[in-house]
Amino acid sequence: MIRVLLLFSLIVFNLEVKAQDSLVNQDITVNSQLWLDYNFSNEFKNGKNLQTQIGFRKIFPDVFNRFLVISTLEIPHEKSLKFLNLNKPIIKTFHFGSGLIYTQNNDFKDNLEFRLFQGFKFDIPTVKAITLNNYVRLEERFQNNFSNSGWTAGYRFRYKLSTILVYKKHLSNFVDGFYIPLSAEVFFNLKKSDRYNDLIRLEPGLGYKLKNNWKFELYLIFNETKNNTATNNSSSDFILRLRVFNGIIKTASKEPQIE
Repeated sequence: MIRVLLLFSLIVFNLEVKAQDSLVNQDITVNSQLWLDYNFSNEFKNGKNLQTQIGFRKIFPDVFNRFLVISTLEIPHEKSLKFLNLNKPIIKTFHFGSGLIYTQNNDFKDNLEFRLFQGFKFDIPTVKAITLNNYVRLEERFQNNFSNSGWTAGYRFRYKLSTILVYKKHLSNFVDGFYIPLSAEVFFNLKKSDRYNDLIRLEPGLGYKLKNNWKFELYLIFNETKNNTATNNSSSDFILRLRVFNGIIKTASKEPQIE
């Protein structure tokens, strides 16, 4: 696992950086970034699940730092439309969430974004070992760049297609070991924000799950962004992302415990 982490790191940090940043007055064509996030979730006895992500993102060379906290309430959907005569509902879960994203710029005024979003997930079964997971999401983005212009609003639609390939299974459930998360996502702006609107993201990764449900995931991400800032039409982003998940904290009992 350590050798794989080092290999991915070398690939990203040896990329040529022609120009960087999300700043308004800089030229952006190619850049490399590092994303780190810690994820935990609280499961309630009614089946609802509150997921929280605390993250840090950095661009190279040192142009900005980004800090974010995003929480999502996941509500299971168990009823299927009667006229479809299906054993399981098409929509698997509904999602409602909010987040704060603060960008600390070195040579320009900082940016604060407050984000609301709503979405749902549904699965498409293919072959026996592979299920395609679909996530549809609508975002309302409110940004303030501290330039006395107040808050600006933007709206964005996102669609994500993903799957997970596992190395080994115990009976029918995946318990521990290596797995390969794969995803592709598209972003479409409905009303443009100050930055980061239309985007295509490819996200291959490698993960490892422990028996206590802790998970570690490493991704090598490629972003192709349109309308990155007010003066730049597009950028190509190469991103190394490390994600840590600490399992599920159950709140049904008096004493929460990690599975």
